[in-house]
Amino acid sequence: MIDSFSIRMRNRHTLTIPIFAISLFLATIFIASCGDEGDVTEDTSMVDTLQPTTTPPATQTPVPEPPAGDPPPVEEPVVAGVSFKDDIQPILAERCAIPGCHAAPGVAGLNLSEYDTFKKGGNGGPAFDAGNGKGSLVVKRIDGGGMPPGGPPLDGDQVQLFIDWIDEGAENN
Repeated sequence: MIDSFSIRMRNRHTLTIPIFAISLFLATIFIASCGDEGDVTEDTSMVDTLQPTTTPPATQTPVPEPPAGDPPPVEEPVVAGVSFKDDIQPILAERCAIPGCHAAPGVAGLNLSEYDTFKKGGNGGPAFDAGNGKGSLVVKRIDGGGMPPGGPPLDGDQVQLFIDWIDEGAENN
């Protein structure tokens, strides 16, 4: 007589064997496919037709070599300087060259609405001395001198723009 335990075990074996066989088959395929990566052989019969043509060495122009002993020229990096038009003029137009201050005719004879009149200066002399930012009259007036009156003073970055621009030569750029 067959008991229920024997029937369950027989049913379990009927499923286990096919699952084991399929797993073994898949593992064999996986392992076999891993070994083919380095065994590629190339057909080089077409390689010669794909090579670019080159000019024969006799017709090539040799590249001149620099003379011995002279180091190659070193290019200085271009430093973007302060621009009168882009950096200084907007500050003057907003804070200084306004009616009642330093617009034509200008308080103390100083007209800051254009580069030429700014360069000329006013009753106190030239507004700036190119190359001497901190010693220029305009920097002394805007750096703690109460300019512009009736409004907040120029901030440190704005004052530094004037100093840098004057130190760089105070060009109309």
